[in-house]
Amino acid sequence: MNEMQRFIADIVEASGLMVEDIKMSETGGTIKVVCDTEKGISSSELVSVTKKILKNEEFDEKYASNYRLEVSSPGIDMPLTKARHFAKNRDRDIELQHECEKYKSPLKGTIKDVDEEVLTLAVKIKKEISTIRIPMGKVISAMVRLKW
Repeated sequence: MNEMQRFIADIVEASGLMVEDIKMSETGGTIKVVCDTEKGISSSELVSVTKKILKNEEFDEKYASNYRLEVSSPGIDMPLTKARHFAKNRDRDIELQHECEKYKSPLKGTIKDVDEEVLTLAVKIKKEISTIRIPMGKVISAMVRLKW
């Protein structure tokens, strides 16, 4: 994390929020901050943390004149990579990229349980639903599969 990212992360975390991502465009212009809470983030929380960042004297001096700040929640297109991401999406269908040799990758299934060590999925194997466990250390990422 560079100085700017650490600085913004400190403000976000001091507000009781979790930092999911902070990116600064290569050519300047935009700082994008993605934050969340365990239960999902509200628009008022996003507005509040945005104001805290913008009103910070150090941010104003170093970045405000050269960058536009965007603060948002994770979208449906944000990959699940951490146990807490999977926990928030329990009972949702996902497509999982993983390095577990026991199962093919990608793997389609439904999140049933997760902790820091293991992700448990319900998957269809030979027309039957089975429960499988993938070590979190073997998880690369997953995307939520929307039902239309």
